[in-house]
Amino acid sequence: MKILLRKSVEKLGNIGEVVHVADGYARNFLLPRGLATTATPANAKEIEIKKRKEGLKEKLAKEGLSQLSKELSGLELSIAVKANEDGRLFGSIGSAIIAEELIRRGHSVEEGFVRLEETIKECGTYDVTLDLYPGINTQIKLFVVREE
Repeated sequence: MKILLRKSVEKLGNIGEVVHVADGYARNFLLPRGLATTATPANAKEIEIKKRKEGLKEKLAKEGLSQLSKELSGLELSIAVKANEDGRLFGSIGSAIIAEELIRRGHSVEEGFVRLEETIKECGTYDVTLDLYPGINTQIKLFVVREE
């Protein structure tokens, strides 16, 4: 059966491609889940319009994240936490806490953007990488200080 993919399906194809699959696979899996539709000229046109809209949305998102990268570039962030006299934290600082602090300061950053090799467990200065989009990343300087 020839079908038109409405969404990308791993090991099958991408949005808008016409592929040949077994009848049962199409009827029982792809069509009920909205992953595909019958291959007709009208459906192909609809999928093409959907692809253009998604491409435009992605382009706008990429531009917005590129602008955010410029805003965050070289930003210095200080977080005061409870620690002992040696600078060892009573807990740790992970990507969620860093993202929360950036949001509190007015930057729309998701937790998944923050890349840490491991959680921070001591006071000090750290370089934190923010992966905003494939190919768009920036670094901020994080100062972890002892709360008085």
